[in-house]
Amino acid sequence: MKVAAWLLKSEPDTFSIDALARSPGQKTLWDGVRNFQARNYLLAMQVGERAFFYHSSCPNPGIVGEMVVVAKATPDPTQFDPQSPYYDAKSTREKPRWFAPELKLVRKYPVVFSRKAMAKTALAQSLLFTHSRLSVMPLSPAAVAAIERWLSSL
Repeated sequence: MKVAAWLLKSEPDTFSIDALARSPGQKTLWDGVRNFQARNYLLAMQVGERAFFYHSSCPNPGIVGEMVVVAKATPDPTQFDPQSPYYDAKSTREKPRWFAPELKLVRKYPVVFSRKAMAKTALAQSLLFTHSRLSVMPLSPAAVAAIERWLSSL
């Protein structure tokens, strides 16, 4: 599949788009991901690529805004911190297992593009619906076009 953009999921109680907006420079390392397939997608991200912020495990899950990749993935510092919930005793500085790109907020959407509404678009064919536990995933050109159509309808 040709990657047109990325979708990154976070529970708003853990890290929300509002938290990103309050972050210094409106940037964050997308850390704490502990799934190998999602990790591989984080490693594949290139500077300048588009990413959509998805709030999950909340009353109205869906896409809440847009980001851009501003730095390629580097070793996730949380894997080395024994006090972190994302600590990984098997990971070493010489052989890190987990990586985190830096993302910057582009814009917060005025309303949520709800999962229910997405299910009626090309996004229904995306990994969001076929691999629901995956927190980072590529989006096809058709999926991005569906998001852009929704945005233009606002």
